[in-house]
Amino acid sequence: MSLLSGSLTAQRFMALGPVPDFSDLMAGLVQDQFRPFQDGLEEERFGWCDWRNLLVSPPEEDWVEQDRFWVFALRLDTRKVPAALLKSHVDLRITSVMKEKDLAFIGKEARISLADEVKAELVRKVIPSPKCYEVAWDRKGGMVWTTAGSAKAQGVLASLFMKSFGVELHALAPLLLAGRVTPELPTEALMGLDPVDLEVAGA
Repeated sequence: MSLLSGSLTAQRFMALGPVPDFSDLMAGLVQDQFRPFQDGLEEERFGWCDWRNLLVSPPEEDWVEQDRFWVFALRLDTRKVPAALLKSHVDLRITSVMKEKDLAFIGKEARISLADEVKAELVRKVIPSPKCYEVAWDRKGGMVWTTAGSAKAQGVLASLFMKSFGVELHALAPLLLAGRVTPELPTEALMGLDPVDLEVAGA
């Protein structure tokens, strides 16, 4: 796990809400574990998996607790048919149906139905593209570290955290970090601070 060894780029979040006990944590990880795609038009799937291997879902209980941290991972799979390829297949299907039934025109509803049919066939053939984002929850410090760097991944992580554990994630912005470092200062005082110009005059 790159969060436990080596160098990486990580994001920090404050975990706001009561920290679950270990049994409740595992219940959430099992409840919202990653599940593979089923038939249909679904293009995105996400859920919890093991931090050591994205194919292990739900995370193995013996490997979740690491000292003061709970560690697991968010798996996000996408499968999407390129628009140009989908259009080409739909056009061929429409042409084929028109010839087969000797039609001069196909209405809008029939075209939509054919497009959905073709898309469902193609989506099932697409190999999902998986991404795995590691999560280390410092349950004593109230901090969550993650390799989820994109806004989309962070949004999925935050929504699933709330669903699974009832805990709200807030990005650790400078103001929040300052509040943790100087809890004796009110928020209004922190917001009123002016930046310090460290440039030496005449240098």
